[in-house]
Amino acid sequence: MIGSFGNLVFETSSKKLLTFDNFKRKGFAVFAEHAVLDKKPRLEHTGSGLDEISFTVRLDAALGLNPAEELNKIREVLAKGDEQKLIFNGKVLGDFALTDLDEDWTVVDNKGRLIVAVIALTIKEFVSGD
Repeated sequence: MIGSFGNLVFETSSKKLLTFDNFKRKGFAVFAEHAVLDKKPRLEHTGSGLDEISFTVRLDAALGLNPAEELNKIREVLAKGDEQKLIFNGKVLGDFALTDLDEDWTVVDNKGRLIVAVIALTIKEFVSGD
């Protein structure tokens, strides 16, 4: 197992190939801007923003997957809005919520079955309110 995001497990084996591409992680600092009379405003660092990660996944029936079933699982995660553990190389990178799902159905057979889809996922760091 390479890693996982909730029930989406990234793995390579002789029976199944599910990996990701174009992994991008974005972090940023949060600043408050304070007005100063007759001068430029001043910035005050107030903390860190929530990290955002995006990546693409190829769901391909030829690689041992059922693209429609995998897509339905991911749509359920998006609809629920629950946080999921993001794990790579056996290490938990934190809790994240799926905020955006973009589907590109690239191959559909003559019976209307989805054969290949490339999806783009955007997940955002989820910090509990304790």
